[in-house]
Amino acid sequence: MVHGAAAAVRWWQAGLLGAGAGVPLASAVFAFTAGVSELDGLGAFDVFLLKGPVIVLVLMAVGWVAVAAAAEEDKSRWRQWWWVIAAPAGMWVVLVIGAITSGPNGSVSEQRLGWALVVVAMYGAAGVGFTRGAPRVARVLASVVIVAAAPVMVVYDDASQFRWRKATYAAAPQVLPVVPGYTVVAVRGDGQVLDVDMEGPARLWVSVQRCRDCSVHQQGAPDGLTVVDGTFEIRIEAVGPARQWPAPDGVHVRPAGLDELASLPLAPSRESD
Repeated sequence: MVHGAAAAVRWWQAGLLGAGAGVPLASAVFAFTAGVSELDGLGAFDVFLLKGPVIVLVLMAVGWVAVAAAAEEDKSRWRQWWWVIAAPAGMWVVLVIGAITSGPNGSVSEQRLGWALVVVAMYGAAGVGFTRGAPRVARVLASVVIVAAAPVMVVYDDASQFRWRKATYAAAPQVLPVVPGYTVVAVRGDGQVLDVDMEGPARLWVSVQRCRDCSVHQQGAPDGLTVVDGTFEIRIEAVGPARQWPAPDGVHVRPAGLDELASLPLAPSRESD
């Protein structure tokens, strides 16, 4: 009688149960997505190599208890639900690969929602795939979801890079510094400050922000220069072996749209140097 009740679980019900089993891991993804990009890579180390294994082990233990309880009256349920125990470890690998293959920019809200949906979709598809008596069409579709869910999110990430990068420059000055003899090679928008890497006779770090005191002035130093051009303050620092930097005349800024800023390579964070 109990065996008949177990067999009465339909494939779509098993899919819902599988998706529900993925909610705890999806919640963890939702909670820790923002932390992955913090501290220029150290955030990913903290999330995946420190917190990740603990979360995986806890979820595997909880899964074992749940499956053991479900199979107490019907041992055949082990064949249908054993994957709940193994899934956290498999999803950890999928999420690590997803983090490695994602671009340098992102929207936390879109990424946390997208990867949380990937987890729920893969769990739900696994529930369908391991259901006894599920239609062949349902099994094929479940296999497609399991294989394609994460790659689709990676493709979405790649396709959204330009849009996300434009958003990072929304608050930063939409200008680029002009230093005679130097070329802009990379930029980074951090809040209301635009950081620019320039190359020429020396390597320059340039930061541009709206000035508080916009009175016309120029202040030099052995390895740098501060110039006010209109409402923008340009701070230039020579890095590397060029300790005595001959500051050229004619330093100013020029207008630059969001498309131009977003199309330039991403400069490393100053905090990482």
